[in-house]
Amino acid sequence: MNDAIEIRDQRPRASLLAALLRSLGLFLAGAGTAFLFFVSAYPLGLIKAYPAPPAAAAEGPLGFEQRVEDVDDLYRGPDEPMQAYLDRLTKAVAAGVVHYWTEGDSWAAADTRYTRISVFDNYLLWMLSFQPQYRENLQNYEFVTPRKALDRGYGFCSQVSKIVYSVLADQGIDATIYSVPEHTVVESNGNVLDSDYGVFVPHPLVDIQQDPSIIDSYYAQFGSMLPLLKKAYGQSWRQLGTAQDFDNVRAYEAKFERLKWAPPLMVLAMGVLLAAAGMLLQRRRQARLMPVPR
Repeated sequence: MNDAIEIRDQRPRASLLAALLRSLGLFLAGAGTAFLFFVSAYPLGLIKAYPAPPAAAAEGPLGFEQRVEDVDDLYRGPDEPMQAYLDRLTKAVAAGVVHYWTEGDSWAAADTRYTRISVFDNYLLWMLSFQPQYRENLQNYEFVTPRKALDRGYGFCSQVSKIVYSVLADQGIDATIYSVPEHTVVESNGNVLDSDYGVFVPHPLVDIQQDPSIIDSYYAQFGSMLPLLKKAYGQSWRQLGTAQDFDNVRAYEAKFERLKWAPPLMVLAMGVLLAAAGMLLQRRRQARLMPVPR
């Protein structure tokens, strides 16, 4: 008699546990699916992670001419002469990235909405951007991965220089980013690549530094900016980062690009497992309750 009472008491508990596991599993599976959709929406092109720059920037002399749809188009062709390729690369990157800041020609807090890592791009880095130790870097972040920077579509001269540098480094073409307070450019094979203005100068930076008037004909269409540019080119340029520095940052970006997929997939997998466990427990209980044929 006592054994029969104990068996009857266990049945409701087993049924409740099965229902609880199934419900929790279905909830987590649904949450994981929604989370996965959120993470994949930007890579799939379903949403825009970053706001569009103002029309004044996009329509200005340094605005969009043609977006770079395929990063592979920025790579050197099989028989393309080096100098012609570097010229093409300079202009292609300049045409696909807008130079824009909200206040003058330097970063300000108002630019954060444009330059912070977007929650739709990488929610992990977005959350880190609120931490004091990461705020300065991640709220004014410049991508080293070309596709990331081109997708965002705007940035300062240092950002376009990082795009050019990365494309060249990927191909094993020697390149160095140089900077002064007023400007940043890339030097490669004795040529200066200024993708902020879309200007290719077939002279070494050291020669231009000694005689800034060399740039006059190349920047002729930017007459109002020429005095500032000549002042910049006449200064002592410093190297902006080493090859190892940029390799480390690119690896950092790639790591977080992979990591952002882990939480939604884990939640989804856990939900499926719990739901399956609940259903299996329910089936076993029903099997025990079925009458045994005599």
